[in-house]
Amino acid sequence: MEKFELLEKLNELKTELIKSPYWVAGTVIETTRKQSKKEKPFYYLSQSIKGKTKTTYIAARHLEVFKKAEAEGERIKQLMTEINRINILLIKSEVSDA
Repeated sequence: MEKFELLEKLNELKTELIKSPYWVAGTVIETTRKQSKKEKPFYYLSQSIKGKTKTTYIAARHLEVFKKAEAEGERIKQLMTEINRINILLIKSEVSDA
């Protein structure tokens, strides 16, 4: 790719990032727990932060929003990987132009 095409693609990816609604990095876990001798559904977000697992309770009414945010987080991760790749190519082209 030419430098102009790389910069154009980079701007497209940045625009995608800006348009993104809520997103989270982590995994939504759906499980059950015993409460008053009955199995009841239980939901939480599991994240690895500084090498430690952090869990955040999710109310049932927020479950679908968190699932969408988790999927959006994966998409953001892919966008960032592509931005990283393009940045590397641009940096290399700057060095070779000097």
